[in-house]
Amino acid sequence: MEKKTMGSFLAALRRANGMTQKELAERLNVSDKSVSRWERDDGAPDLALIPVIAEVFGVTCDELLRGERAAAGEEQGAQSTPKGEQQKKHLLAASLSRFRSRCCIALALSAAGFLVAMACNSALERALLGFFLGAVFFVAAAAVETVQLNAALLAIHDEEGEDVDAFRRAVVRGAERTYGAAWVLFACTLPLLWAFHPVTINGFTASRTGVGISLDFWQAALVLLTALVTGVLAVRLVERRLVKKRFLPPEEKTEAQRKNDRLLRTTALTLCAALALSAFINRALVGFGDTRLLAEGVEFTDFDSFKRYMRKPVKPTYDSDGGFATETAAAESPLYYENDTPIYRSQTEGATIEDDNGNVLCNFIWRNRSVVFWRTGPKADGYLPVTVYTQEAMSLAQQKAKHINTVFYGVYAAEAVAALAIYLRKREK
Repeated sequence: MEKKTMGSFLAALRRANGMTQKELAERLNVSDKSVSRWERDDGAPDLALIPVIAEVFGVTCDELLRGERAAAGEEQGAQSTPKGEQQKKHLLAASLSRFRSRCCIALALSAAGFLVAMACNSALERALLGFFLGAVFFVAAAAVETVQLNAALLAIHDEEGEDVDAFRRAVVRGAERTYGAAWVLFACTLPLLWAFHPVTINGFTASRTGVGISLDFWQAALVLLTALVTGVLAVRLVERRLVKKRFLPPEEKTEAQRKNDRLLRTTALTLCAALALSAFINRALVGFGDTRLLAEGVEFTDFDSFKRYMRKPVKPTYDSDGGFATETAAAESPLYYENDTPIYRSQTEGATIEDDNGNVLCNFIWRNRSVVFWRTGPKADGYLPVTVYTQEAMSLAQQKAKHINTVFYGVYAAEAVAALAIYLRKREK
C-alpha cells in the first residue's frame, strides 16, 4: 500500500487541477524548485503557506497536512489526526529553526554596529562619526528582526493549540533576546554623543566633533549596568502586556523554577551591591578621579624658600600626550632662553599668592616649569606651608592610581565568579 504523504497529496492535487509546478510556484510566489522539493517530501512549505495552498486546491489545512482527503462522513469540527498533528509539529519546528537562524543576522548587524562605532572612536578618534555609523547598523538590525518576527507570527495566525502557544512563546523570547542584545550594544555607544560637548582650551571654546571619547572603567561599567537593567525591565513590561492582551499564555512555572528565579534575583542584587561597594572604595583610594590627592608634594614652611624654588629655571617635562604642561606654557612662545631653558613672558611678570580677601601674601617669579600647581596651608597658620606638586610627582601619582585600579579589576572579576559559583551550586535542577 502506497504511503500517503503531504508531498504526494500535493502532487496529486496539482495534477488534478491541471497545473504545472511552475504555475503553482507563481501563485505561491515561490520557485518551482521549492514545489518540486515539497512533492518529493524533501521539504515542507512554510507554515504561512499552508492555508494558501489549501485554498488554492479547495481542501482543508488538516487534509493537506494528513496527505489525504477526509472521509465523507467525517464531521467538520473533528480533531486533527495524529498524522496531521505530527506534520504540524514538524512545520512548527522548521519555522522556529528558520526564525532563530535569521535572528543571527540581526545579532551580527548589532555586533558590527558596535565594532564600527568603537573602531571609529578608538582608531580614527571620530566619536560622533562612529556613533552615527553604528546607529545605521542598529537600525538595520531592528528592521531585520521586526520583519522576521512578523513573518513568524503570521505563520500561526488564527492557529490554536499547545504547540502553537509554545511556538509563539519561543518566537517572542527569541525576539526579546535579539532586541535586548541590540539595545545593550547600542546603549554602550551612547557615551560617544559626549563629543557634542565643547571644550575650552587656552581660553578658546572648541568643538569635540573631531576627537575620540574615553571612559574610566567604572563609567563603562555603569553604562553597561544601566543598559542591562533597562533592557530587563522593558522585556518584563512587554511580556506582561502580551499576557494581559492574551497574545501569550501565562507561563506556568514549577516550584523549582520559582526558587531558581528568586535565587537569581537575590544573587544579582547581592553582586550589584558588592560591586558598588568595591567601586566606591576603588574610587576613594584613587581620589575620586583627582590624582593630585595621591601626589607627594614638596612643602615650604616659609614664602622665601618657596620663591627661591619657583624662581629656579627648570625645563618642563612633557609626556607623549602633552603631560602636565600648563595652559600658559602651551599657549605662549618663549620670550628668551636662560641656560637653554625657555623663559616665558608670564614668568618674568611674576605671580602672587593671595589670601581670602585678595591681599597679596607673596610675589614670586615662576621659572620652574616642572611645577604643575601648588596648595597653600590653612588660614589660621598664615596659609603655610605651601605645598608644590611637580610633573614627576603627578606622574608617580597616576602610576599609583593605575596599580590600584588593576587590583580592583581583579576584585570585580572575583566577585562575579563567586556570585556565579554560588548560584550554580544552590540552584535546583
